[in-house]
Amino acid sequence: MRWLILLARMAALTTLVWALLTRADCAFVEPTCLVTNLFGCFTIHSNLMLLVLLLVAVPYGLRSGLEPRWLTAVRTLVTTYMVVTGVTFAVMVANAQMFSYLSAMPLPTIILHFVLPPYAVLDFLLAPGRRRLPWSLMWVSLSYPVLWGAYTLVRGPMVGWYPYTFLNPSAVGGYDVVAFYATALAVFILVAAFAAAAASRLPRAPAAGVS
Repeated sequence: MRWLILLARMAALTTLVWALLTRADCAFVEPTCLVTNLFGCFTIHSNLMLLVLLLVAVPYGLRSGLEPRWLTAVRTLVTTYMVVTGVTFAVMVANAQMFSYLSAMPLPTIILHFVLPPYAVLDFLLAPGRRRLPWSLMWVSLSYPVLWGAYTLVRGPMVGWYPYTFLNPSAVGGYDVVAFYATALAVFILVAAFAAAAASRLPRAPAAGVS
């Protein structure tokens, strides 16, 4: 199992690097695709977090026994953010009635939103060595999204651009509507983090060397 997880992580890492680089190449061919805007997207942030996590997790995956508690905590948070990325994008696509156009979407977009989020969940559930985490971690999961949301709302009016329509007050009908969407998203993040913390308490895959 450990070697299968290791191979899967290396494959996911390679795929993720390719998808991010390919997604970012628009900055070199489209004047409207600014790097500063591209890296303002939560999708890019969550996938970059997954990238760093995989770089750390691959060598730890070679060891036997339980992984460090901090690594399980980081895996929990990154998995939460990846789930939020995938589900939020799916809801946006559904609301825009664009599911029939998925085949026309760029492959990197599909990978970042629909392939890597399920992979992150499977890695969290199946990889051996996972630690049991406290429920309080679910509250920690809000820290980064809150900072990102505040940055986005401050920067948006300054540059005239928002990464997602539901954060644009002029597009959705005011800041009260934005606050509603932000609250709903915060609740979803808490639910996803709670589910991840609960999953950390499930029976672990066998980890050699654990007494």
